[in-house]
Amino acid sequence: MSPNDLVAEAVRTKLAALAITDHDIVSGVAPARASALDLDLEIVAGVEFSTNLDNHEIHMLGLFVDDTNVELIKCTDQARRFRRQRAKEIVERLNSKGVDVEFTAVESAAGYGSIGRPHIAKVIVEAHEGTGNVEEAFRKWIGVGKTAFVPKETVGAEEVIRVVHRAGGVAILAHPDSYRWSWRRCQEGIRTLANLGLDGFELVHPSYTSNARKKFKGLIDEMRLLPSGGSDFHGPPVGTTRLGEYAVSLQWLEALREAAMNHRANIHSTEENV
Repeated sequence: MSPNDLVAEAVRTKLAALAITDHDIVSGVAPARASALDLDLEIVAGVEFSTNLDNHEIHMLGLFVDDTNVELIKCTDQARRFRRQRAKEIVERLNSKGVDVEFTAVESAAGYGSIGRPHIAKVIVEAHEGTGNVEEAFRKWIGVGKTAFVPKETVGAEEVIRVVHRAGGVAILAHPDSYRWSWRRCQEGIRTLANLGLDGFELVHPSYTSNARKKFKGLIDEMRLLPSGGSDFHGPPVGTTRLGEYAVSLQWLEALREAAMNHRANIHSTEENV
C-alpha cells in the first residue's frame, strides 16, 4: 500500500495516530505526513531496522525520529545496500537451481520500498509453475536453511540504537517473541539491549499469545522500559491483520513522545557543550 492509501485506511478505521515504519527506509514518512495534513490523524515518523545482537537477527523500531536526519538516512541506505546484495545472491542461487527469476522483477515487486524475501517469493510464484504461493516459495526455496537462503548482513544493534537516538527518536525492540529465543535468552537479550540504550519493546503484537503478553508485561514493569506495539500491518496480500486491529493507548503514545523529546534535548545540550 502507498503512504496515501495507508493514511486513508487509518482515517477510515478512526485511528488517532499512525506510525510509518517501513523496513530500512524513511521515504514513506513525508508523503504520509502531506496526505494527513488537513486530517485528524497524527503521523509518527518511524523506521524498522533489521539489525543483530550477537549475530542473531532482530528488528528495531525507531519512533518519533527526524526522518530528514543525515545519520539516519545514511544508516538506512547502508541497510538497503545489504538487502540488495542479499537479494542478488538469492536470485543467483535460485537460477542455479532452475528457478528462472530475474532481479529486475524483484526490484519491480519491491517498488519504492526495501527489497525483502517476500518480494522474491512473489516473483518466484509468478515465474515458477511448481510454486503455488508465497508460503510455498519460503518452504521450498528461500526460508531459513532452504536451498536458496542467504543470511542477511545487518547494521549492529548498538549502532542502530545510537543512530535512532541521534535522530531524536526512541529505540523499540520489535516483536521479541518471534526470534526463536528461549525465555531465558529473551530476557538476557533485552537486558543487553537495555544496557546499550534500548528504550522499550513491543507489548502488543498480532503474534503474541496471552501467556507471552503476560510474561512481557512483567518484564517491562521490572525493567522500567517503555511499552509499545501495533498491528504490524504490511497491507494486502501479506498477512491477515487489519490496520488498527492491535492499537495501543494514547498514554503509551505520549510516554514514547516524551522519551523522544528527552533524547532531542540531550542532543541539543551535548552540541551546545562541544
